[in-house]
Amino acid sequence: MKTLVELSPEQHKHLNVVPNSGAKHVAQQNLINLRVTEVAKAACCMPIFFVRDNHSGNWVLTGFTSFVQGQNLLVRDDQWRALYTPTALQTHPFYLMQSPKDPQQYTIGLDPESSALTTEPGETMFDEHGKASLYLSNIKTLIETDLNNDMLTHKFSQKVVDLGLLKAVNIAVNHQHNASQSLNGLFTINEEKLQQLPSDSLKELSKLGYLSPLYAMLTSLYQLNALIQYHNQVADNNSITHIKLEASKV
Repeated sequence: MKTLVELSPEQHKHLNVVPNSGAKHVAQQNLINLRVTEVAKAACCMPIFFVRDNHSGNWVLTGFTSFVQGQNLLVRDDQWRALYTPTALQTHPFYLMQSPKDPQQYTIGLDPESSALTTEPGETMFDEHGKASLYLSNIKTLIETDLNNDMLTHKFSQKVVDLGLLKAVNIAVNHQHNASQSLNGLFTINEEKLQQLPSDSLKELSKLGYLSPLYAMLTSLYQLNALIQYHNQVADNNSITHIKLEASKV
């Protein structure tokens, strides 16, 4: 578990951030956390699902980036290749943390042991006067905005659950030489139930701005076809012939 320390010019002015550190950080992650405010933009690049957080039990919006754990098909040569870059990548290696001076306040923290930090040339955090660089100022703005987006995502997730719109699915993956695998633990939107909602519920969803991300999640499933192509470009005698999205009994 990371031990975060508060970012300060006194302690960290000699450190820089390794370029493309966000992409390097997620290079071995086949799921990337998203906020509801990102869904419409991310849907053009990756399939989007809900998953359960194993520790908190909360519902988490995630971008699906590979059929193989420990792999991210959207990162190549330490570069993020998709059109949209999730906030989680843009803000790495910084995090929002409880202020050590005031538990009621939040501040920007980092993991001092992170490989994203270096004394070599990179993204500068502070100038010679200890003032935040433009790079760091932009990061702070993103993180502060993300706090509000996190709350919006929680409300969105709760509404989806309350309306019974989640549908558990498995991805049945068939490889050449008749090898197969099944990926589970993924939840998408039940389109049939969404269409059958009473008019007052649909009006409420529209007023809350939830219809757009709901339909974007459904549309994003077509990106599974793109992932098959990416997989087959790098697969070593393990090409995918086809996949099938199946309803799960979970």
